[in-house]
Amino acid sequence: MPVPGFAVPRREFVRTLLHRGSPPERPDTGEDLAEVGDATLARAARYWVVVPVAYRIAAFVKVFIGFAAANGSVGLFPVLPAAALGVAANAGFLWWLLRSGGLPARRTRRVLTADLGAGLGLNLLIAVLAPDAVQPFAIDVTWTWLVGSVAMWAGTSGLPAALLLLAAAVPVRVLLTLAGGLRLDNPLALSRSIGCLVALAVSIVVACGILVLLGVGTRFALDIGLRRGQEAERKRTQRLLHDSVLQTLEALAIAPSDDADHAAERLAQLRSVAHAEAAELRRSITEPIEPRTGRSFVVELADVAAEMAREGLRTQLVAADFADDDRLSADRRTAMCEAVREALRNTVKHAGTSRVVLRVEERDGGTAVVARDQGRGFDVRERGPGFGIRQSIEARLAEVGGTGQVESTPGNGTRVTLWVPH
Repeated sequence: MPVPGFAVPRREFVRTLLHRGSPPERPDTGEDLAEVGDATLARAARYWVVVPVAYRIAAFVKVFIGFAAANGSVGLFPVLPAAALGVAANAGFLWWLLRSGGLPARRTRRVLTADLGAGLGLNLLIAVLAPDAVQPFAIDVTWTWLVGSVAMWAGTSGLPAALLLLAAAVPVRVLLTLAGGLRLDNPLALSRSIGCLVALAVSIVVACGILVLLGVGTRFALDIGLRRGQEAERKRTQRLLHDSVLQTLEALAIAPSDDADHAAERLAQLRSVAHAEAAELRRSITEPIEPRTGRSFVVELADVAAEMAREGLRTQLVAADFADDDRLSADRRTAMCEAVREALRNTVKHAGTSRVVLRVEERDGGTAVVARDQGRGFDVRERGPGFGIRQSIEARLAEVGGTGQVESTPGNGTRVTLWVPH
């Protein structure tokens, strides 16, 4: 289900983008989804300006080649250095944007104003220096700078600011024509001026389209991330209840043969287990999950085996050929230990045996743990995997790039093979 007012972009959201441009970057409190979306969009908008800057680098080369092909060596002196300067300046600008993490949020207006001023200065210089016969064509080359500038203003400040710059471009183009000593009714100057204004209008349309696509895409991406996060949290809660409360209740429900003869001891044991389980559940809910440090993987497996010994399962841990050099990440170690705990609990509940062998070994570029018992076994083709196998073993390991496999036949016990990569 989409999140109301967030997953489906409303007309108001698109209108706001077009009117104000990308939202200002501010601290993300994470309390409101719309604020999260605006913060994400603002960070993304810092990088999109590399598009018009990269366009100017390519366009300077392209337009200059067209100018040289049409006019030969006439006016080559002022136009060639201007084109080279434009390519070099924009390459440096692009390098600075990528290195500094996009357009600085607090200096956006100052940077774009300086960029616009540089473009106006370059155009005015060419208008004065270029020969009259090719002056309109020469301005086409340097006008490329202003096309990129207007596009950046459209994306960061919105459509009204871009339209204001488009309107201001009319007297600017008149000034450039007069600075070159041409009459305003000169057919060549008039046609090239119209072409330059059309180029600005096209850049505004493209920039606004990119802005809307970026904003709408951000909203949809966050909606998808939200759904996946909710699903992951739901699965985590299910695992927490299954691996703690439910397993403990089932273990307590298994009555030993001498339960009636040791009622007082049994009651004390139940109280102790219930108290420990409540404390562990409270810690899991209220405290952040932090990796344990300073302990080897084999020691953590031994702790799991000791925990299961309190439920009557005797575990033989074999790790003679395993070099515990801490190559497993904290997430993979945690996933493996939880999967081992689930496998051993299934042995307690279903295998009809109190012994299991736990072997740790290096395998296929990762670490494998094999739990083998000689219990009653079952037919894996007739009995599908339960929640514990699907979620606490297979899904848990899959989340960290690992696998879990259960092999069993009636009367021949069960083998559970768990593997995670290094």
